[in-house]
Order: sequence, then structure tokens, then C-alpha cells
Amino acid sequence: MKLNSTARGFRTLPLGAAALLASLANGQICPPDGWIPVWSDEFSGTSLDGSKWRAENAALVKNNEQQYYHPSHVTVADGFMTIKSSNTPMGGRPYTSGLIETKGRFNQQFGRIEMRARLPRTKGMWPAFWMLPASNQWPPEIDIMELLGHQPNKVYMTHHWGTWPNVQSEGDSYTGPDFSADFHTFRADWYPDRIEYYIDDVMRAKHEQAIPAEPFFIIINTAVGGDWPGNPDVTTVFPQFFVVDYVRVYSYDPARQQLSNPGFESGLTGWSKWGNSFTQAGQQYSGSSAGKMYGQFNGAYNTSGIYQDIPVQPGQKVRAASKWYNWANDYMRGANFAEMRLEWRTAANALISYESVRTLDATSPSNVHLPFEIRAVAPAGAAKARMLHMFFQPGMDAGAAFVDTCEMGVIDSCPADFDRTGFVDLDDYDRFVQAFEAGESCADFDGTGFVDTEDFDAFVQAFELGC
Repeated sequence: MKLNSTARGFRTLPLGAAALLASLANGQICPPDGWIPVWSDEFSGTSLDGSKWRAENAALVKNNEQQYYHPSHVTVADGFMTIKSSNTPMGGRPYTSGLIETKGRFNQQFGRIEMRARLPRTKGMWPAFWMLPASNQWPPEIDIMELLGHQPNKVYMTHHWGTWPNVQSEGDSYTGPDFSADFHTFRADWYPDRIEYYIDDVMRAKHEQAIPAEPFFIIINTAVGGDWPGNPDVTTVFPQFFVVDYVRVYSYDPARQQLSNPGFESGLTGWSKWGNSFTQAGQQYSGSSAGKMYGQFNGAYNTSGIYQDIPVQPGQKVRAASKWYNWANDYMRGANFAEMRLEWRTAANALISYESVRTLDATSPSNVHLPFEIRAVAPAGAAKARMLHMFFQPGMDAGAAFVDTCEMGVIDSCPADFDRTGFVDLDDYDRFVQAFEAGESCADFDGTGFVDTEDFDAFVQAFELGC
């Protein structure tokens, strides 16, 4: 999001905001749409923050691993936390490595747990980003990311449940780039009914069996050797480094669902349509079917689409979200593309304005569900918000767009509560000024699609009114 070049000028940062902006230099000002930040470590200091993490100092007896975990192998500098794994003998073990955990300091039940990191490699290295229950009962366990050093391009995602020794597991893997060559993001979106695993913001696995429902703490470590990766051999290179840029945790902030039949389980009941718009089983994100749109093959520029309206009032903030699928057997081709819109309409159904995001085109990955969201504030005169899914066919190219798991509703009737704590205070002001000065998308307070002083004025007016 760029600042509008016609902006009339900038206000001076309040005292608190400048310091806060500096402290978040390696972080992000605006949280992901639909999520509230609850905990993070950007590793901006010169040592591990003991209020957030505990560094292990023990020869743990697990999986026949060969390392001693020692705090000296965990360092923080230049905005990164690094776990070093070396062939230095310690405590009766031939190797030394590091493990940090939030046990006794931070727990989370459900939410988004994310790490950006560059992983170690070569035989015997076993880096992991995982979670265990605060109750000290095992199982369950959530393994957001595990990698075996001799397969540096393959990530494993698993969760375990049951009662020892009858432990059950659901696991998946993803083969991609060399995760030791550069930084990548690894995350789990943990809901009461499922866990979604993402690598670089693309969902690579979804688990729906025996989802745990209790507080967990976070663990980051590199094991060396053991039953699964095998022990280091002549191909192993020491030392190895697990470098972490940040760890962030969010709680989910869902819209108050106002759509009818949001998952197309009852066909298109509740939705209006035009063109080639239907439902189909097999490409759904959840449930039994998904919405399907494709071109009319008449040689002219044409569209197909489905939409649904909800009531709104000016000043309310609305969130629209859905998941899109490019099916390999009927993939998007040529110049075809799909789009999601959030339209504002009057009581007489006249269009006031809209926000849009392109969701699929011929470059979109196939056979993965891609999430898209729009947040915006209802402008003056708005009485309806319309969620609109559209397929555009400029020529005669084939392909279809599938959409599912739609969500739309008012998320904030008090938009001046910028940090969504439930009340309006100077923290909201500071947070907004940060976003405004950085030109972040969440500072588009009036929903026009760009950030300018109109947004600042609108926020200040709402702030002064306490709403």
C-alpha cells in the first residue's frame, strides 16, 4: 500500500509512536486480516529474552538422539536467534545443540503460530518448530515444521493424539525449495475443528482428526541424530545453524458471519448468480461442495458470478473472506482470471464503490486452497455490503474457478479501537499513526484503496468520539 501522492501532508508522530515504530522495525505494523497479535519475539536484543523463553540445559532422553542441549548454543544478535549444532562433546554426548521453549512463560490455545527461519542441513540434523501441552501430558503434540538434514527440501507437518502407548498420528509432507538456502515462513492455523499448515503463506496440509483443545507452549530446537534422521556420518558438515527471524502468535478475530449458506452445502441457495455459475463436489475446502464459475465461450469479453448482500451502516468495518481453488483438471488458462469484490450499495441498490482482489489466473498454483480477504469501512450512504465472486473470460480460454468457505460480516462497529482490545485509548492512536506513516493497508481507514490524510482525519474523528 503506497501513500497517496496527493496527501496534504503528515502529522507529527506522537512520542510513544516513534519509539514503538522503531521497536517494530523487523516486525509488521498491521496484523494479518482476521487475526489479533497476542505474543511475539522479533529477537531484537543481544541475548535470549528470559521472560519469553527457557533455554534447555540437559541431555534429554528422547528418540535415541545424540545431542546435549546447552544454552551456550543459543545466541541472539542482529535481529536473529540462532541455534548452533556442533560436534563438540558435552555431558556424555558427542554433539551439542540448542533448544528453547516458552514453557511456564507463554501458552496458546488455538490461533496462528508462525516462524520465519532458515534451517540447518546435512545428515543427522533434525530441526523442529513444535508445540506441547502446558499440562505436561503427552500426547497430544503439534509439529508445525520438522526437517531431516539429508532432505533439506522436504518439510513434515504432524500432530499426535491418544493415550500412551496407543499414540495415533496424522502427518503430511511438502517437497519444495532447499529450506537451508534462504528464509521461509512456517505456520499452523489452529482452530477447534482443524489445523492448517502453511509454508510461505500457502496451505500445504490440513488435519481434521482429534484436534487438541488445550493450551500449548512453543518449542524450537535442533536435535542431532536419533531414530528418525539417523546419526551424523562422513557427509555431515559441522557446525550447522538454525536461524530464526521471528516467532509470532495471533488469536483469530472472525467476522460475525452474516452470510447464508456460506459453504455452498445447499447449492446456490441464498446466493444470486449470473452466467455459468454452479456448485460442484470434489473441489471444496470443507463440507460437500464448492461454488464453481467459468466462461460463456461466446468469443466476447464476458463474466460469470455469484453474490450475496448483508446490511451495514456507514462507519462499520466489514470483513469478507473466501478460499479459492485452481483445479488441475480444469485449470485457469490464457487471460482468464477470477476476482473477489466487496461492494458498497445504497438502500436503493445503487453502487457507491468497491474493493477488489484478484484471486486466480493462469499463474495460480493448482490443487491448493488459497485464502483471500478484504477489510473496509462502509462509506457514507452505505446500506448494503455485497460479497461478489466473479470469473472473467476475455476470449475463449478454458478453465474454471472454485470458491468455498465464504465469510462476511461486521467485525468492528468501533473502528477507532485500532488494536481491537475492546476499548479506545492512546495505544490505538499510536498504532494507527505507525500504520499511517508506513502506508500500511490497515491505515486505509475510509476504505478508498489508498492511504492519505483523509484516512487520518477519519480516524481522529472516530477516536475523539470514542468509537
